[in-house]
Amino acid sequence: MHQSAAIRCVLQMQVHDIAAFKEAAARCAAYSSTEPGTLYYDWFLDEATGEARLVEGYDSYESIVAHATGPVFTEIGPALLATCTFVHMDAYGDTEKMRSGAQFWPSTYWPPAFAGLTD
Repeated sequence: MHQSAAIRCVLQMQVHDIAAFKEAAARCAAYSSTEPGTLYYDWFLDEATGEARLVEGYDSYESIVAHATGPVFTEIGPALLATCTFVHMDAYGDTEKMRSGAQFWPSTYWPPAFAGLTD
């Protein structure tokens, strides 16, 4: 069975400052949409509960590493982190590479990494 090289992630957050979160998420999305290898980078927010999701996809492990070491994390992301708490992350794709790259993810846990069975 062929395994796709693409990496997909779903992140769950609890938002504490809706207005500031929306501003920071918009800045993250604007920059991320220009990064080579980004397939999608979509934010979702339930303002009534403060629950948010980020669904992102990259064409390769190298693309997500470039994202995780670039301006979204080093320049734009700190403002986002001040507005919410990251609750959970699921990663889908090349599980061996994802686990070996755990140092790139700004969380205190390492999420499940699900191996892809289809393209």
